[in-house]
Amino acid sequence: MHNFDNFYMKFLEFLRDCGYKNSAAKEQILKILFSSDEHLSASQIKTRIKSEFRRNLSLTAIYQFLNFLQKFGLVLAFEEDGTNKFELNLRLHHDHLVCTKCGAVESFFDKYIEEKQEQICKNSGFKLEGHAMILYGFCPKCQNK
Repeated sequence: MHNFDNFYMKFLEFLRDCGYKNSAAKEQILKILFSSDEHLSASQIKTRIKSEFRRNLSLTAIYQFLNFLQKFGLVLAFEEDGTNKFELNLRLHHDHLVCTKCGAVESFFDKYIEEKQEQICKNSGFKLEGHAMILYGFCPKCQNK
């Protein structure tokens, strides 16, 4: 999905089907996540909402909505330097490389890894619903320091 309006219309249908109400805050949080090229913490989302929409949302409200999105698999979360970072789950599955020194995060996709995980599940009779792979180490820049 390349267009926020198309994505948001589908999200509104999802909310209605699940019996939930919409709000401007939900739309703004989604817009921030949708337009970001990086993984964001709740406090970064709060700062961007204040900057872009001139609105002061509480971290509690942001976390509640992020937890809701996570519950339904619409957002992916991982920990970076003790802080949870979030991204919308819109793209094909991808995994992450996280530098433990500078905190840089790089997304990657490896067809062989995906196929191998599917084969492992098949051989075990396990029905895979999703997974997250995060590899920790040192990025090239930190290795050269």
